Amino acid sequence: MSSKLRILLVNPPRVKDLPVVREERYEHRDVGSVYPPLSILQGAASLRQAGFDVKVMDANGFNLKLEHIGRLLSSYQPHLVVARMAFDCQEEDLKVLQLAKATVPGCVTVIRNKIISEAPFILEPITARPEVDIFLMGELDAILPTLAKALESQLTFEGTLPPHSEEWFSEIAGLAYYSHKDGFKKTAPAQLMNVDFAPFPAYDLLPSIAPYHTGVFQKDFAMIQTSRGCPFGCSFCAYALEKYRPRDHHHVTEELKWLKKTFGVKNVLFFDDILALNSDRTADLAHQLIKDEVNMEWVCCTRANLTDVPSLKTMRQSGCRELAVGIESGSELILNNINKGVTKDDIRACAKACKEADILFYGMTIVGLPGETRETWRETIDFIKEIDPFYTQFCFSTPFPNTDMYPWYEKNNCLNHKDWSQYSPLAPVPVVRTEALTSQDLVEMRQEAYREILFRPKYLLSKIRLTDPLWTLKGGWEVAKRGAAVLTGHDVR
Repeated sequence: MSSKLRILLVNPPRVKDLPVVREERYEHRDVGSVYPPLSILQGAASLRQAGFDVKVMDANGFNLKLEHIGRLLSSYQPHLVVARMAFDCQEEDLKVLQLAKATVPGCVTVIRNKIISEAPFILEPITARPEVDIFLMGELDAILPTLAKALESQLTFEGTLPPHSEEWFSEIAGLAYYSHKDGFKKTAPAQLMNVDFAPFPAYDLLPSIAPYHTGVFQKDFAMIQTSRGCPFGCSFCAYALEKYRPRDHHHVTEELKWLKKTFGVKNVLFFDDILALNSDRTADLAHQLIKDEVNMEWVCCTRANLTDVPSLKTMRQSGCRELAVGIESGSELILNNINKGVTKDDIRACAKACKEADILFYGMTIVGLPGETRETWRETIDFIKEIDPFYTQFCFSTPFPNTDMYPWYEKNNCLNHKDWSQYSPLAPVPVVRTEALTSQDLVEMRQEAYREILFRPKYLLSKIRLTDPLWTLKGGWEVAKRGAAVLTGHDVR
């Protein structure tokens, strides 16, 4: 046996036949998209850069079952098994670690979920479970190399790990674990990753990029980050108030060209919490994409008040096809309640600028935020009709337990339950109500919104391109699928 530490990073299987996203800014079941496991690929790249033997299994992306993971565990015999976990798939995802312990009893198991890392009343019981040795409290690529070095130093001459001891990792920053002597323990916070020194994600450890797609990009698709973190404090957001760390633009374009040359990537999602803190940085990035002749189509998320017409036109010239913007509500009262820091006029201006720049405006709204009434929801529907996004997503308010709005729902007796498996914004049934509205009211209001917005004659006519019948057919099919999903009570994006 080799005396080098063997490491397996796993993106667990799909749940209830739905793909799952398990990332630092999105940790729940999805509909209609299959994303590459970016944080796992980042962690694998940092481990490999540090000299470790690493394998990756994306069971979600390639739609593999637990038995496929079991076969790899048996053949590879990893010393360290690392998995990501979605908030609404905790029990299913922990089965990976249970399988690891059963197949390779001496391995050290590690799990990561950002929301849970900030919710002590959920975190502590998870660390006490026998299949969980360590819970990561920060980014994989920032912590795993140090942990792996500590474990490798414990390998025997025969290349095995003796029964592990918390002393191996008790001084490593960014960990939580259960001590049989002292109970729950947490080490000092880990330093954030320096994004300009991070190696490119290890896409080459995947069999291919064939499974990955979004509603916009159906093939030749990958994800990158041009920055990490978001300093804004929207009360509904489980990923707010993280230090903003932009990457050097040239570093971004080099990664894009590498993805294009090595893997044939033509389409990219910039998977940032927020693309930029001002329109100048966005325009500078777009100029760099043009200067370096990247020639790829891309989409991203941003805030409505961080765009303007000149930057959007440059983005379009550089390949930007769609901009996803958090509208949240068409009521100024609700926007103030959630500390959005964006006004309806900001959103109007952004929607108008996108149309002028020929960028598709994808609006995201939330049903059932604190203070929601039928009147505020009518304001939202009327506002959506006014600004007329290319598409509008209506999600139920989902107060994850690390958000600022979670205490409001709890205090006002507006949480229906704490069955975390139901805490997905895309779910067909809300986990909340408001002081003025029942959960059934919220269901009916969302259905009403989709009917009024999706099936307007003006909206449907806008999806017809006489010069591109295939585009028209695809667009009509997507509208029909989403409408049917809402009306039949299924998850919908």
